[in-house]
Amino acid sequence: MSKHCKIDLACENISKHFSGFTAVDNVSFTIPKGSFFSILGPSGCGKTTLLRMLAGFESPSSGDILIKQQSMLDVPPNKRPVNMVFQHLALFPTMNVEQNIGYGLRRQGVAKAEITERVAAVLARVGLADSGKKRVEQLSGGQRQRIALARCLVLNPTLLLLDEPLGALDLKLREQMKIELKSLQKEFGTTFVYITHDQSEALVMSDQIAVMNKGKFEQVGTPHQLYYQPETAFVAGFVGDSNRWHGTIISVDDSSLMLKTDDGLSFRAKVAVEQKLEKGAKVEVFVRPEAINVSRTAHSEDDNQLTCTVQTLLFDGANSQIIALEPNSGGKITVAMPQTSDFVDLKTGDQLFLNWSAAQTLGFLVESENLVSAVGA
Repeated sequence: MSKHCKIDLACENISKHFSGFTAVDNVSFTIPKGSFFSILGPSGCGKTTLLRMLAGFESPSSGDILIKQQSMLDVPPNKRPVNMVFQHLALFPTMNVEQNIGYGLRRQGVAKAEITERVAAVLARVGLADSGKKRVEQLSGGQRQRIALARCLVLNPTLLLLDEPLGALDLKLREQMKIELKSLQKEFGTTFVYITHDQSEALVMSDQIAVMNKGKFEQVGTPHQLYYQPETAFVAGFVGDSNRWHGTIISVDDSSLMLKTDDGLSFRAKVAVEQKLEKGAKVEVFVRPEAINVSRTAHSEDDNQLTCTVQTLLFDGANSQIIALEPNSGGKITVAMPQTSDFVDLKTGDQLFLNWSAAQTLGFLVESENLVSAVGA
């Protein structure tokens, strides 16, 4: 990151303890001005606690929170340049759209003429210029979502915190709102901090994502980095779909390692230069379904080759998948259905040849109970 980049939020060694339980464990990160930053993790990983500390609803047990280089430790929620959008939106049913959006401005004592002007401007920017007089119950789910955003954005906050705001929407509307949220964030230029357990939301919308697990950040990076270059086994398994095996290294050379899985399969994986791996070490490996080439004939020169039979076909249009059975090990492998006419008549029991390269095999050394040290591509 450039030293000249303006930072809207910096968290320095933030921790939060509850009666012996550590919800957030020594987390540090910075967010540049105008970014869409997501915190992605499973339920109970600490992401909501972290967001509540940013908003001022919880106080850190240790560490500091700086917004525009000013510490927020003794600043109450209503004095912070921060607004928050919750999953259930909390729009006022007794107020119309204009009154809902102008509520915060009225609380600040802004003049009526300025409120009218700012509300009209923000309604136009969220695409609801003609909805000011409507009641909340007259709005669709997506329109309510945009009004909740407008009510925050009209206050020109430095940070907009979003606590799983799409969780209550149906699937189709959620897909639509992912695109709209990303577009609105770029339109307003406000820094968004978004928490979710839905990897698709984070990957589609974010400039940067922090993957959180057990109170810590496992990795912070772009969606592309997290998907193609995960640094831990948790990130490799949590972001995207993967086939996953446990195994033991049986040989190592300058460019790759050979491993044998616990169910008897042999794979070749790429060795990262910085790793010192030895024969007998335990590893965990991941191969993404779309990284595996599927063929009806055995002719590949790839590093890894398996002969399987089709056990299950999961039809989902362009996202269709095959669950293949490797007969010797009894192991199941998920692969992406090729979108060619050669596979239109594929059926249960058909033989398939699966092939992929060592570079597509993500490996992680297992040390004691922890999964560390990436050894894959």
